[in-house]
Amino acid sequence: MKDIIIIEDGAQERSRLEKLFADAGYSVATCGSVGEAEKHVKLSPFRVAVLDIGLSDKSGSYLFGLMRREGRVSYIVIYTGNPSVHLKQRFMEEGAADYIVKGSPQAQGDNLLTRIRELIGNPQASTPNGIGLEEFLAKFVSEKSRSLFLESDGSFAACPKCQRREYQVIFSQQTQVPPDIKGQVVCAGCGSTMQTDVG
Repeated sequence: MKDIIIIEDGAQERSRLEKLFADAGYSVATCGSVGEAEKHVKLSPFRVAVLDIGLSDKSGSYLFGLMRREGRVSYIVIYTGNPSVHLKQRFMEEGAADYIVKGSPQAQGDNLLTRIRELIGNPQASTPNGIGLEEFLAKFVSEKSRSLFLESDGSFAACPKCQRREYQVIFSQQTQVPPDIKGQVVCAGCGSTMQTDVG
């Protein structure tokens, strides 16, 4: 899972945003079109999307709806040159985390970075050594101990931050030798840490 996906068809603005977030330590994917963004989102979930709605191949509104339905992006920030109050109200009512007008004080470097931090917190550590919590429990945890991770009905608890019920186990950066395995359980949607750690 990456931290941020930027969907912006202006190459200069796309590069500026990528540098801003990458310099702050976030993992970033960039796209110049809806088609490109669809491919990225199918491959990996993202903690937040910064979405321009005036794109060249399809409407950013279409992509916004798609991302909301599929639940592969925890937060969507509309990033547009259109200052329409009515458009802002519509997107906010439909679930956008924010509506930021390009060129406004809110769109400037530190202000924009602060807003992203408010939504997703610090950059998520790179997670090449992780597996889904369900797979982890089936492979490495006794049936009796699995209850520590489950609600009374046998499901995973909803993430308090984004309400998703999908988690990954991210292993400590050291050799893992069963049965002594150490790791952290994080939400697959927003990267928040589950209260129960592994190990």
